[in-house]
Amino acid sequence: MIAPMRLISTFLVAFATSGECRFLAPTDAPPADVGSIEDQIAALNAQIAAGKADIIASGGSVEPDDSFVHHCKPEAKAALDKASDAPVVEKKKEDGLFAAQMEASDRKQLVDNEEFLLGLLIMHQARHNWSYEQELDAICDLAKGSVVITKLYKHHTRTEPMSAQLARMMDEERKSMKPTSAPPLNLENLSAGGLIKRLTENMVTKK
Repeated sequence: MIAPMRLISTFLVAFATSGECRFLAPTDAPPADVGSIEDQIAALNAQIAAGKADIIASGGSVEPDDSFVHHCKPEAKAALDKASDAPVVEKKKEDGLFAAQMEASDRKQLVDNEEFLLGLLIMHQARHNWSYEQELDAICDLAKGSVVITKLYKHHTRTEPMSAQLARMMDEERKSMKPTSAPPLNLENLSAGGLIKRLTENMVTKK
């Protein structure tokens, strides 16, 4: 009986030793570089977007994504869908320095709005974290008063990035945009009383 007991003891010691080596021994191998969570999500979104683009390019259709918060209100979208994309006829310009400054201020706000949308589209295109519906929602939300953005909303293609299409339309607009006769109105240091005074002076000048 002594020999079998020694055999069992030897076996248990060997098993314990191998188990310690197998389960407790530290490893010197560096962990696999799987990238950050953000990179993995971005890569996954890029694959999904590419898959949708392939489906659309082959003549298929993709269900719209309504899982995000819409910024373009339904009534604004309905009005934009019905709006004409014909060139806007310029209104008769009013005389006076104040009127010229107001016109330049409106022009600046329009250009700033278009450039903001362009930057927004480029940023999300680089991050691959916006769907086609989210791009269209942003375009709809910022289209008010802009012929270029309205044109992009109505006559875009899904086979080319929205940012590239908008940049090309903006370049075409700038070529035909006439310079203003005065700089934009500076409202930073202008009080409400000062603004009313300028309005009054402009009305007197027109008479």
